Parts: sequence; structure tokens; C-alpha cells
Amino acid sequence: MHLNFTKSLRGRLALYFTVGIVASLLISALVSVGLVQRYLQQKTVADLRGQAQALADQIEEEGLPVGRYISDMEKMYQTRAIIVPHGTEALNSLPQRSRGQEIQPAPLALPFIDWDLLQSGDTQVVETRLPESDRDVIVVADGFKAGDDLAGAVVLAKSVRSLQSWVPLAGWFLLAAAVSLTMSLLLAFLLARRLSRPLHEITNAASAVAEGDFSHQVTVRSQDEIGRLADAFRYMSDEVQKSQEQQREFVINVSHELKTPLTAIAGHVQALREGIATDPADVAKSLEVISSETRRLSRLIEDLLSLAKFDAHQFELRESNVPLSDVFGAVFDRFTLDAQERRLEFAVKGDVRDIRLRTDPDRLRQILSNLVHNALVHTPPDGKVELSARRIDGKVDITVTDNGTGIPSGELQQIFERFYRSGKKAREAGLGLGLAISRELVQAMGGDIKVKSKLGDGTTFTVTLPSSN
Repeated sequence: MHLNFTKSLRGRLALYFTVGIVASLLISALVSVGLVQRYLQQKTVADLRGQAQALADQIEEEGLPVGRYISDMEKMYQTRAIIVPHGTEALNSLPQRSRGQEIQPAPLALPFIDWDLLQSGDTQVVETRLPESDRDVIVVADGFKAGDDLAGAVVLAKSVRSLQSWVPLAGWFLLAAAVSLTMSLLLAFLLARRLSRPLHEITNAASAVAEGDFSHQVTVRSQDEIGRLADAFRYMSDEVQKSQEQQREFVINVSHELKTPLTAIAGHVQALREGIATDPADVAKSLEVISSETRRLSRLIEDLLSLAKFDAHQFELRESNVPLSDVFGAVFDRFTLDAQERRLEFAVKGDVRDIRLRTDPDRLRQILSNLVHNALVHTPPDGKVELSARRIDGKVDITVTDNGTGIPSGELQQIFERFYRSGKKAREAGLGLGLAISRELVQAMGGDIKVKSKLGDGTTFTVTLPSSN
């Protein structure tokens, strides 16, 4: 599927990187220009201040300088130098040079000079315009004295435009910025491509899974967030595949489990309706088969409803103070005939009349019925199934023990999973929902269920629930 470049993650990453780089370059350029401008201005002011102070000291010691000296200084430093008198009488008190014609003080008045500041010995710095010029200049003024009186000021002015001597280099700066931007854009595109490639791979795999194709493997392996996303996707894909396989198996198993008893019921009903079975013994046998298969269907439907309620979070417990002997009696009565038909010994071991539980009696009977039914199914003739209980540290351990075929050690962690069935009699055991439902029920009651088994040496299920006495 082709996407618009700006709508794809790769395109947006490249665009974001580009915007970030351009913004960084612009900010860096503005900051650099400001810093350079400030540095040049500070350096110019410092130079002018030094020159003005030196010239003022020279005037106080030697008198007004000759015109050629001022002209040379202006050419050397590209600076305008002006001697401004504060008073004619004070100038006359300055030392007189023995040779050379002294420079004449400027006749023009400079209104920006702060004579009070200069009288105190400070140096004045100001950005202004000279009367005969229309250009902005930086002015540094330093006063000189004749004796104790302020005689005048040395004014040095430098054009602000001269501080922009770096401007001719701006073209080179722009060229360097363009080269840097081009390389950065290329790097941003490659980086965006590298970052988006695993996401693109995961997206393709997700699309394949959505279409039922689980052969598309995600090869991304890393320790970052994308790697964890890939691990989560692989886990999800495995679980979805497993779930679909379970669903297919579930449909097949349910179809079979429903078809078998319905076929038997339909056959015997037809025999009774058409008068084929007329002998009282045959009629009784047909009715027993119909009753047995009806119970089987009822158990199947009950398991499916329980499973649906668990998944829909609509399961409820109706707790009461229950004598455990009542629950054991109901379970025993229900499976005594089944045990006899299988030529098995089924017994309640020990005295449980003093044990009471705060629980849902119907759900507890359902749990024990599932466990006893499984024990009967997987125990060969002449075997034994025992139901017992004991109170330990405020809890009650209920055990269902058989000396049947046992469970392979490699399957002990799987028997509580939905639809899992083990052994040759797996189909007789039903859909493989009984133990899964039993575990859900036990945990809902605040208890726990464990299993111990050895292949060929029987199995023991232990249900632990809180005691109410």
C-alpha cells in the first residue's frame, strides 16, 4: 500500500528532523550575529576608550597635539577624532608645544557631551550622530584638564556600519549552512528510514495476521521500545494463532459432542415411537440411554454457559454457610451409580460433619463433580476414587484421589487450559473445559487448586478454600 510521503511515519520523521535542523540553524545564526555584533561593539568601545584616555593624558602633559598626529590616528584606526573646548581660558593654560602647529579645537558644539560626567573623571559612551553627518556613530568622550579645571574633551567617533565588517563573510556562512543543511537532510532521511523500517515490517506482519496469514515473521530484535513492540506483536500473533486453532478445535469438538448424544437420543426415540422396542427391558434400556445422553448434553451446555459467563464477567457467587457434608453427599449420590457401572469403588473418606465453608454450594458441587467425573473416566475397572477433606490453619483442603492412569509430568501445566484433553479417554472426558472452569470457580471463591500425579500411579487434585469455623 503506497502512502503519501507526508502521511507516512518515515516522511513525517524526515519532515520533523528537517524543520528542527532549519530552526536550529536559524536560531544559531541569529544568536551568532547578535554575539558577534555585541563582541565587536564592546571591543570598539574598549579601543576607543583607551585611545581617548591616552590622548587626554597626552594633552594634559604636552598640550594640544599637532594636526598631523590627529590625521594619522584617524587613518590608522578609521576613527574621527575631535578636540572640543570647555572654555577658552582653560585651553590657554595648557602646555605649549615647542614645535609643530597645534590642532585647532572644533568650533562646533556637541550637545550630547555630558560635561558633568567628564568633570567627575568618568568616560562617556553614547551612540548618536555627529552634526555634520547622517550616519550613526559610537562616541567615546574623555575629558582633559588644565590644572584643576576641565579644559575640554577628546571625542572619538567610529561609524556603526564599520562594526559590520563581518557582513562580506555572510555569503560564505550561507554556503556552509546550505552544505550542512543538505547533509543534515540526507542524514535525517536515512535516520527516519532506519527508525520506520521495523515499524513498517510490523505493520506488514499485522496486516498479514489480520488476513489470517501467520507465516509472516517479524525479525526485529532490539532492546528499545520498538524491540519491545515487536516482542509484544510476536506474543500477540502466537496467542491469536493459538486462539484460532482452539476455536476451530472447539467447533469440531462441540459439533461432535452435540451430534453423538443427539444421534443416540434420536435413534432410541424413533425406536420407541415406531414400536421397534416393545420388550419392557428394551424400553427401559432406551429410556436409560436417553436419560444418560440428556445428562451429558446438560453437562456440556452448563460448561459452555459457565465459560461464556466468565468471559463476559457476568459470573456471580451466591455464598452461604455450607456444611461440607451436604456437598459431599450430593456429589456422592450423583456419581455412585456411574462408579458402579464402571466397576469402580467410590467413597467419601473421613468425617467431614464438623467442617463448614462460607461459599456457593452449587459452584462447589460443580467443581467437585468435574474432578470426580474426570477421576472416574481415567480410572480403569476395579480402581478406586476417594473424596476427602481436612481443616488446616483456617483453611479446608478438599482432595479427589484416584489410582488411575495418571498424567504425564509434561502435561501437568496444561491440564487447566481450556479445551485441553489428555489420554485415550479424552473424548469421553468432554470438551476439556471442566478443569478450566473449576480453576476459575476456585479462584473466584478465594481459593486455589493444585494437582499431583505420576504416570500409571494415579492423580490427586486438591482444592483449598477458606474455612468458616
